[in-house]
Amino acid sequence: GCYTGYTALGVGPQRGRCRNCAAGWGDARMDFDVVVIGAGPSGAAAAREIAQGGGRVALLERDAYPGQRAACGGGIEGADLELLGLPDSLIQRRITRREHHFPWGHTVIADPHVITLRQELDRWLAEESVAAGAELFTHTRVRVVKRLAAKRVEVTADDRATQQAVTYTARLAIFADGPHTLAPRAGKLGFTCTPATAALGLFYELAWPNTPMAHHEIHFAPAISPWGYLWIFPARDLLNVGLTVLPSSVNRTQTLEARLRAFIDSRFDLRDRPILRRAGGHIPVVPAARFYDDNMLVVGDAAGMVDALTDAGIANGVCGGRLAGQTACEALASGDYSAAFLARYQARWQASPRGQMTRFQSRLTRALLPVNRLDPYLYAKVMQILFLGRDLRRWQKLRLLAYPLIRSVLTPDTQR
Repeated sequence: GCYTGYTALGVGPQRGRCRNCAAGWGDARMDFDVVVIGAGPSGAAAAREIAQGGGRVALLERDAYPGQRAACGGGIEGADLELLGLPDSLIQRRITRREHHFPWGHTVIADPHVITLRQELDRWLAEESVAAGAELFTHTRVRVVKRLAAKRVEVTADDRATQQAVTYTARLAIFADGPHTLAPRAGKLGFTCTPATAALGLFYELAWPNTPMAHHEIHFAPAISPWGYLWIFPARDLLNVGLTVLPSSVNRTQTLEARLRAFIDSRFDLRDRPILRRAGGHIPVVPAARFYDDNMLVVGDAAGMVDALTDAGIANGVCGGRLAGQTACEALASGDYSAAFLARYQARWQASPRGQMTRFQSRLTRALLPVNRLDPYLYAKVMQILFLGRDLRRWQKLRLLAYPLIRSVLTPDTQR
């Protein structure tokens, strides 16, 4: 066939077969076993799994490189390092302790973490999938996904570099295109982003060359976020400072940016630092009802694979992507791309510890939000009891629930 010759990320040729050489690259049609839409952590994980299984997979990325517009704090728990297999070159800083600032006190815990930059992490994960045999197409914005006859799907996209239309056909399409996924338009699957199903996140990267900060901070207060938190993550030469808010819990008269700026201005070590980057987006707090349909799967934020209380989603997305990739390989081997066959993917996710935790946190969030309107400290109380409360005695938990009527909950500084 006739092949184009651009290389994305400097790893492997990215090729496309022209339907008609006389027509050039315009309106090209390419055929694959699987098309993965979105080259973030979940999409890259799915593509790598399929490529390693022998499937021909296209990984489509709308930006110039994966992670270009990723909005994330970049914190990864020590327990997830082995899962991701991060090389040392991607680790901006290793963290050994975490400070929690509550309205009633200050808690410090030993908590091995690493800080990475999502632009670097996503590029590396995509490179790993390309090294396994996936074909990465950047500058590719998907417009329409539709199911064809003969057990196939068609993905229509715009090549933003050439301003030409491109059509991909495959046996399976995997949506890894974030909370504003195209999946619900293509089938009966995927996350639907609404004020009730998604939180809002916003962060600044503040310049601080050779920052000496060796810990990260989490702040809880109604003035910061009625249902959410603020973080400070130190990288090598910058601080990632951001917050999350559930729109249904917030006073609309104060914007997310105003809340973040007010906190930064209150800190002498932050207020005058240049802003290197500003980014934000939606964070799912309710899992999608269905992760599958005929010839289609959905993964990562596009499936709502995020812990609703902590907003953690990187490792969840990678695990979900691997499960989606494994299921896709099984479908290719059997030739069965029906919803009934692909349903095993969602069953496996829901049976996994991460799937169970995601569902638990989502259900707890929805149950407690009405109470939060009566008690603006409820989110902070829940976070302390659920994730930090094993060292609290029963009477301390009861006093905590009674805050601010009873203000003496903990000593000003507790540590473990």
